[in-house]
Amino acid sequence: MYKYTLLLTMILFISSCKSNKDITTNSNQQSTCPANGTCSFEVLKNKELLILEDEFKNTYHELKPADGKVVLKFEYKRTTKPGISDDHYSEIVFIEIDENLKDLNLTDQLLSNAKVSYNRLCFCRGATGIYKVKKGNLKISKENKKYKLTLDFTVNEVPQIINSFEQYFEL
Repeated sequence: MYKYTLLLTMILFISSCKSNKDITTNSNQQSTCPANGTCSFEVLKNKELLILEDEFKNTYHELKPADGKVVLKFEYKRTTKPGISDDHYSEIVFIEIDENLKDLNLTDQLLSNAKVSYNRLCFCRGATGIYKVKKGNLKISKENKKYKLTLDFTVNEVPQIINSFEQYFEL
């Protein structure tokens, strides 16, 4: 009887989750993720990426509803080691594009047109935070109904594990 109650509870829990129609996760094809972690990619439709600063000059991201805008989010999470506190480590790249985009090719300072930013999250004293990407190449091209995104970049302020990725996605 206990097994049936547990099974029923799990089914109810899983079926009660509500999906967000504005978020699409695509893993059709992406570049190799480092073996010691996992990578994910999200397409956040009708969102605008704001890069803001607080009173202490710390930058942070805020997503705001905006028709016709799309935020692309690539995230690498290193596998944590059990028993080690503060072992979490992740890198996130955000890119904002227009929903009706056909092709895009931006280099270096022009990456600011797509608000390309790099976020390093870890217990790394003085080497964590959000940085605008100022050196690199972003290319997005439409192939049939899918888009191909290729980003190669460097952030000079902090060490990075992810410096390039390729991803296919749909809008």
